[in-house]
Amino acid sequence: MPAEPVDLVAARRWVGGDRTLLLELVGIFVTEAAARIDDLHAAVTARDTRELERLAHSLKGSSAILGAQALEGVCTALEDAARAKRLEPVPDLVGRLDRELNRVVTFFRDSAWQERLDGAWR
Repeated sequence: MPAEPVDLVAARRWVGGDRTLLLELVGIFVTEAAARIDDLHAAVTARDTRELERLAHSLKGSSAILGAQALEGVCTALEDAARAKRLEPVPDLVGRLDRELNRVVTFFRDSAWQERLDGAWR
């Protein structure tokens, strides 16, 4: 069984212990997830490495703040490939990013994560 897609202790550190801020950021992240992946797919189709780099960088930052380390890692790899204008690994990276983003969104859509969050606050 794969590890949890989110490290709530890391997320807590990123927001300085501000539970309300973390809940707000999670809400935004989950709401915008589908649009982010659509934008990534559009950039791949257009072969727009500049947009791919920008989108991957943005998602990497959000992932880091939320403690989604595996997603952050895939975003870093995609950002690096786009910056180097290496398109051959991009389809695989976007597929991995899509799967990991879905894992993170699924994690946050399950209300049980908030109970784990309360444990991370202790």
